[in-house]
Amino acid sequence: PFEVVVLQGGSGAILSEQRRAKFLAAVKTFAAEIKKAGGETALYMTHAYVKPHKQFKPGMIDDLVKLYVETGNAVGALVIPVGLAFEEAYRRKPGIVLHKAFDGTHPDLNGTFLAACVVYMSLYGQSPVGNSYDYYGKIDKETVRFLQQVAHDTVTRFYGKS
Repeated sequence: PFEVVVLQGGSGAILSEQRRAKFLAAVKTFAAEIKKAGGETALYMTHAYVKPHKQFKPGMIDDLVKLYVETGNAVGALVIPVGLAFEEAYRRKPGIVLHKAFDGTHPDLNGTFLAACVVYMSLYGQSPVGNSYDYYGKIDKETVRFLQQVAHDTVTRFYGKS
């Protein structure tokens, strides 16, 4: 038994109309099965590519938001705004590193931590701010506080809470 199943599309789901349609169809299929089993569907909004990814383009987040929000609305799924949190972190602190440098698509430790904070607050409704977890001391306290605050602010804004 489960309460929530979190689905995530591949990072290329927005790259063509065919891929977007395939994503929507797959989510509809899975969401129906999840509902039959008594669960709820959540969608993990991925983050945009950054350089050096060969398909990086400014504004990619807008396409991701559109795809995930429209798909979430179509199936009644909770959308977890991880991609928006990445954008907000980069906006507030342009020098922060959230992606693996070698490909510009996979998150590094900081990016994974930020994503976890966003997922936690989205699913449980509790702010990550003040949580003492720092991956066994691998993330410095200032970065932990920064990422927790970005997650809190992003989720609060996305869901229209104050």
